[in-house]
Amino acid sequence: MKLILILSFFTVSVAVGAVEVETVTFGFGDGYKIGTWAPLTITVRNQDERTVFSGELVVEVRNFSSAIPVERYATSLYLIETDSQRKDFYVYCPKNATQLVIQLVPATPSETTGMRSTTSGLVKDILLPTPLARKDYFVLGLAPSGDKLKRVIDEKELKGSDGIQVHVEYLPDSRSLPRDWIGYSAVDVLVVREVRLTDRRILKAQQMAMLDWIQRGGTLIVSGGGSFNYLQGSFIEPFLPVELKGLEKTNTLPVALLEQLGRMEVSNQQEGVTSPENLLTDSRRPIADSHFKRIQFAPKAGCEVLIGTSEQIYVAKRSFGDGRIICLAFDYNAPPFLAETFWHRLLGKHGKSPRHLADRYALALQHEEEIHKHFLSEMPTRVPLIKLLTMVLPIYLLGFGGFLFYFGKSRQKSRTYWIGGCVFVLLSVSTIASARKVWFPNPVTSDRFSILSVYPERQRAHLLSYVSLRAASRAEMSIDFTKGTFVRHQEVEESKGELLPGIGTLVHDSRVQLRDLSVEPWRPMTYVEEKFLALDTQRLPHTLENAWRIAGKEMTYLGKVVLKDGSGLEILPKPSMAHLRQQVTPKMPPDEELEGARKTFARILQRDYVLRYLATEANLNPSPYFIGWISQGFTDEIADRNINTNDETLVIFRPGAF
Repeated sequence: MKLILILSFFTVSVAVGAVEVETVTFGFGDGYKIGTWAPLTITVRNQDERTVFSGELVVEVRNFSSAIPVERYATSLYLIETDSQRKDFYVYCPKNATQLVIQLVPATPSETTGMRSTTSGLVKDILLPTPLARKDYFVLGLAPSGDKLKRVIDEKELKGSDGIQVHVEYLPDSRSLPRDWIGYSAVDVLVVREVRLTDRRILKAQQMAMLDWIQRGGTLIVSGGGSFNYLQGSFIEPFLPVELKGLEKTNTLPVALLEQLGRMEVSNQQEGVTSPENLLTDSRRPIADSHFKRIQFAPKAGCEVLIGTSEQIYVAKRSFGDGRIICLAFDYNAPPFLAETFWHRLLGKHGKSPRHLADRYALALQHEEEIHKHFLSEMPTRVPLIKLLTMVLPIYLLGFGGFLFYFGKSRQKSRTYWIGGCVFVLLSVSTIASARKVWFPNPVTSDRFSILSVYPERQRAHLLSYVSLRAASRAEMSIDFTKGTFVRHQEVEESKGELLPGIGTLVHDSRVQLRDLSVEPWRPMTYVEEKFLALDTQRLPHTLENAWRIAGKEMTYLGKVVLKDGSGLEILPKPSMAHLRQQVTPKMPPDEELEGARKTFARILQRDYVLRYLATEANLNPSPYFIGWISQGFTDEIADRNINTNDETLVIFRPGAF
């Protein structure tokens, strides 16, 4: 038996040594931002055809001050002969992240009995590149070779900005598009030119990821001109702000566009600012010895013409969820459109959505710390009963029993009391322990604060949840999530530089699992969960409480709102006249009429201005939106033990979503 174990260990060691990491690609050309997710691609190859590797590929995010990982990810890995595999991760980069450690964890014979190997082979240690500033613009390009956008605006400061720079990176081809929306986490603008966006070229998962990212606040810019045939029939065409009517050749441009291209002097305006009158002028000037292709646009509902008129549209925009889609009638890569002035003005005014503009403050926000403190305040103040008895009864016996032993009149009675007391303690402790284990299993409670943002265009919704797990006594557990769920640990002060107790491993494989969680009775195990949901009539919240209607600078308190089929709303009971007109205050979301956990959560979001983008969006988008509360969960999680859940969800939606 010993010989078999020795040979097994030798085989595993040889297999680890034979497997090597061929390539590691982090971010987009090393472009990423701290406090966001970044794509990580690892290619692993088996160098020895005589060995087989079976185990896991593990990625740990660490910092210099500690060898304990801040985040940990894993996926299964099985290599035979000279096989190679590509593994894709999405890694969260917290504020203190400095390096990635890639490891191979081999499966051992003991794993079949439920035990895991405690050793692993260190394969690669990678220092993270310098991150981009959160205030900077990160532009990701999907274009064929020869595209000059990077040469024109990369590493250049936006005119009129406070030191904001533009960074441009390219995807090698459409197959490199992220398959999950979280892969675009650090990207502000995606520019697409002369790439076929059809089902044959773009996977359904990639299409879904791109559209989800835009609705979450991203900006998509699609080039025109020769891209007409690429856009027509593409998956993005139904969501464009314009209809594609045809392609024409011309040599005239509106004055407003010539000014932005730097072809005419800009009069009566500051450098870098274009007045509304110039944006919508129909005055056109010829371009000497220059003909270019222009797509003929017709505006759709919700189209905003940035340059041109409704008959001659050159640049158009539409809001898409929290993001925006911008369509150019011309090919920006062809003369005379490849101009630094044009791009600086376009990006400076329309490049970032209100959500992404507010992202510059993300690293200074402390709401996760405050939410963690609230979860900590909800922990039981009393020690669990079994531990209480274990501590109190011996003290009682040593104190009172010792007093009787030394000062009692009858030593025989004292000794009898002492012996009987010890037997009583043992029986009490063992009985209570057995009863808790058999009849009263260790309960685990989950407290969740969530924000559900509903996007009606595609019947999709983004769910952001702050989760706390607490137990009456120490418990080991794992949680299975639905595909497309992304989990990270809350960034709180006590977790900087060390791993919080209970932090497990996020496994991305055929399923998503948070494994090896250790839940303690002394403080909560907290994490943040994000995912997109496909909404249907069964999953929609049918009744909102403490609901508000927000339109521009006006707020209307509605109380309880019953959502009917379609976009119908029924307010129960009818609001009083005193609530019908109220100015928007700096508090968002409003905490009037709230109590308990809802009020606590609302005030935490207020103090940190987490939803500041909503006020800007309300001024830019005239259509009203609604905010309300529900005590309903939208999770499809499966835990290996029973969990008692307490859900409070803030719902944000616009009419027509239901």
